[in-house]
Amino acid sequence: MVLFLHNHELRGLMDISEYIDAVEAGYREIGTGGGAAFPRENLWIEGEKQAGHRGGHLRPGSKASFKFKAALLPGLGGAGLNAYTAGMSQGLETLMFLYDTDSGALAAVMEVLYFDWLKTAAVGALAARYLAPADCKTLALFGTGRHARSQLYALTKVAAIQRVQAYSRDESKRRAFCGRMSAELDIDVIPASTPAAALRDADIVTTITTSPVPVFDGADLPDRPLHINAMGAHYPWVREVDEYTVVNSRVFVDDMAQGWAEEGEIIMPLEAGVIDESHVIGDLGALAAGKIAGRQADAKWTLFLSGGTGVEDVAVAARLYQKALQKSVGTQFEFNQPYQFEL
Repeated sequence: MVLFLHNHELRGLMDISEYIDAVEAGYREIGTGGGAAFPRENLWIEGEKQAGHRGGHLRPGSKASFKFKAALLPGLGGAGLNAYTAGMSQGLETLMFLYDTDSGALAAVMEVLYFDWLKTAAVGALAARYLAPADCKTLALFGTGRHARSQLYALTKVAAIQRVQAYSRDESKRRAFCGRMSAELDIDVIPASTPAAALRDADIVTTITTSPVPVFDGADLPDRPLHINAMGAHYPWVREVDEYTVVNSRVFVDDMAQGWAEEGEIIMPLEAGVIDESHVIGDLGALAAGKIAGRQADAKWTLFLSGGTGVEDVAVAARLYQKALQKSVGTQFEFNQPYQFEL
C-alpha cells in the first residue's frame, strides 16, 4: 500500500522543532557518508515569459522549467525524488516520491508545498545553530512574505531573538507583517525604512526575497561577529548578497556540488577571479557530522547559502510519513496489481 498525503493533511504532523531535528538528521547522515544526494537538475522549457509568471528567475529564452532533486538516507529508512514544474501560470506543481530503503517499495507520494515552507525555515535555523554567534538577540530580516514568517518562527527555536528589524520594498506589507509577527511571537518586530536601518546592531541577517540583485550593501553590516542566512536565490545569474559580503565572510552552503552549480553569490565572484573554490569552507553535512568547524571566535562574519536540496526533502518526508501512519492521516492506494506479460 502507498500512502498519499495532501498539503492540508501535513499540517500539525510535526512542529517546527521536529522539522529542524529531521533536517539535521538528514544532513548528519550525508556528512558521515551513510547517505547520498543528487543535486537539483533544471530542465528549461523554451518560450516567452507568461503573464502572471510565478516561477522564480527564468533563464533567458525560457518560460518555465521542470526540476528534480533526490537523496538516499538509509539510516532514516528513506530515499526519494522531489519533482516539480516552475513558471507556469498556476505556480509550483511539486510532488515527493518516497521509497522505503528496507523493502524497496514506494511508501508515499506527497504534495510538497506545505512541508517545503517549514523545511526551508528549518534549514535556516539549523545553519544558525552551527554558525551564529552566541547570545543572538537582534535579527535583520529582508523579505516579509510567508517564507519570512516561517524563517522567523524557526530562528526563535535556536536563538533568543528579542528584536527583529524587517525590510521589504512594499511599506504597507512590511508594516502589516511586523504587526502580525509582534503579536504572534510577543517580541519587537520593527519595520525598517531602509536596508541599512535593518542591519543596525544585527546578530543574524536573513534574506528570503525574490530579488535578483543584492538586497543590502555589505559595507553597512555591523563591524562585529554576525551570521547571514541567504535563503532566497539559487540560480547562477542572481544573488541576494553582494560580493563584498561574500569576500569578507566564512562561506558555507547546503550541498557543495549543488552550491557551486546554482549559487550566484559564489559563482559570480569565482568567475570574476575574486575568490577561488577554497573560499567555501564546507556544507551542512560536514557541519552536522562535526567534520568542519562552525562559528569561530576570531571570525567576523559567516554566510550560509541555501537553495534547498533533496536531503532536506527526504529527511522531512520520512518523518512525516511515520507520523501520518501513527495518526492514520492520508489515503492509501495500491500499486503493482496482478498482471501478465501477454500480447
